[in-house]
Amino acid sequence: MAMAHVPLWAVCMLRVVLATVYFQEEFLDGERWRNRWVQSTNDSQFGHFRLSSGKFYGHKEKDKGLQTTQNGRFYAISARFKPFSNKGKTLVIQYTVKHEQKMDCGGGYIKIFPADVDQKNLNGKSQYYIMFGELR
Repeated sequence: MAMAHVPLWAVCMLRVVLATVYFQEEFLDGERWRNRWVQSTNDSQFGHFRLSSGKFYGHKEKDKGLQTTQNGRFYAISARFKPFSNKGKTLVIQYTVKHEQKMDCGGGYIKIFPADVDQKNLNGKSQYYIMFGELR
């Protein structure tokens, strides 16, 4: 009986093909990101975001993302995606953050909120399911 040899890359590709993407943002459509993302107005001191590829990048357009505009501010912005359950499945959450300036205190993190979160009233006390990221 002959054994079938399946290259490892083929198995990895099969896993990617079978994966379900629940949310993906690439900011490739210019300022239309503002229609998907909601800036919290809970605190008038919250800073605002802009779309930028930053000071360094691999590709000026493809590497664009949300950039903070003021030092020493808190920020709160969110985008909705359809509710889902990963019961019995592996869940992978991934994001990229690029710190371009020296920081003594600060960082960036991501939270996954319930589907009924009030995006305009988003704040540090808003209920969330998952939080992770980096604080410096």
